[in-house]
Amino acid sequence: MIDTAGYGKALFELAAENGSDCLVREELALIRTVLKENRSYVTLLDTPAVPTEEKQALLRQAFGAVDPMLLNFLSLLCEKRSFYLFFACADAYDGFYDEAHNLLRATAITAVPMQAYQMDALSKKLESITDKTVILTNRIDENLIGGITLRYGGVQLDDSIRSRLDKLRRSLSDTIV
Repeated sequence: MIDTAGYGKALFELAAENGSDCLVREELALIRTVLKENRSYVTLLDTPAVPTEEKQALLRQAFGAVDPMLLNFLSLLCEKRSFYLFFACADAYDGFYDEAHNLLRATAITAVPMQAYQMDALSKKLESITDKTVILTNRIDENLIGGITLRYGGVQLDDSIRSRLDKLRRSLSDTIV
């Protein structure tokens, strides 16, 4: 098995060195979307039943228009029968890209969709705390009663009504009357 973080980092460093890190990131996102919609294609590119040359030809046919360095990267994954690890490599690339460009991805989980002004205010608050440019997404979880759970950079801040009720429940159960 390959080291996906190492492969993602190597791809990022090569792309950055060539000044194509933004382009490669966009192309990785497109490839990721295509492969998620066609999971059987990933299986095909990993199967030992199909000769490597044939798989390489399929890759060139499907993704021949992408940056040649990225196409070589895809070919390498295919050659090592590790194409199923493409998604993890792409995620690692994104992490190195974000770090190099001072970006922070955050997810606000709420019971109802956030308004644009709320998203903007939360982004600005996070930017002031982290000194990074925040890319905020809103995910809806109908199981939340209200409030917000915020996830970013390995941190989770939970200020949902559910967590407050759980804290109250634990507090009451610990109380001796």
